[in-house]
Amino acid sequence: MSSSIINLYDAKTKGTFQVSAVPNIGLLQNLGLRIGTQVKIQNRYALGGPVLLHVDGAFVVAIGKDIATQIAVKEIRAS
Repeated sequence: MSSSIINLYDAKTKGTFQVSAVPNIGLLQNLGLRIGTQVKIQNRYALGGPVLLHVDGAFVVAIGKDIATQIAVKEIRAS
């Protein structure tokens, strides 16, 4: 298991991560993406497409690449 912090877009598919930093965008907080939130990467679409992720095991959201690269995560469980 890696303890380094990476951006959400570079996180590996099927891994479980804890959010370490998130930009100050109100919509992200409304989606539950806050420091400490657990997310599991379900899919990352090709050619700069969005990242599809489970948020706290409750629901699935798609985050565009431009925002996903601004969200820092730390792996807590390997795929």
